[in-house]
Amino acid sequence: MTIVLSLSPELIIFILPAWFANAAPAFFSKFLPFRHPIDFGRNFIDGKRILGDGKTLEGFICGVVIGFISGYILSIYGLHNLKGALALALGSMIGDSLGSFIKRRLKYRRGQHAWFLDELPFIITALIFFHFFNDKILLPVNAYPLMLIIILTFIAHNLTNFAYKQIIKMFS
Repeated sequence: MTIVLSLSPELIIFILPAWFANAAPAFFSKFLPFRHPIDFGRNFIDGKRILGDGKTLEGFICGVVIGFISGYILSIYGLHNLKGALALALGSMIGDSLGSFIKRRLKYRRGQHAWFLDELPFIITALIFFHFFNDKILLPVNAYPLMLIIILTFIAHNLTNFAYKQIIKMFS
């Protein structure tokens, strides 16, 4: 138990650029005057949209920028590095798009929650990008911190989604 508590703050700080990147499009896209779907309205070979209208170029860019800015702020205090923050933010947005691609194949509607598909692709892809595009080599990979990041992400993602929906209801 002590190990979890002592590792959690560092792990949360480490993964914040990915978390902020993933959350940013939901908050900021509503303020944009236009939205361009990443898939340009095209369908995949199965006849379904590749990603759908919910994944936009503006949201993708916003996510990467907000994730990078969060990493920049952390780097000012020596808590992150810019290359790692950019890798986490970009990986997060690509992973989120991958999750949407899979959800479309499984016939989930836009905005419909899909356990694990809403959380795992974005965080795993962010970690992979960090590993390959950052100077800090993660090999040998210690499974414990990675599993803890995935568990924390699953919990945080679902709690923030619940809170966001409650706030929307209050102001609707």
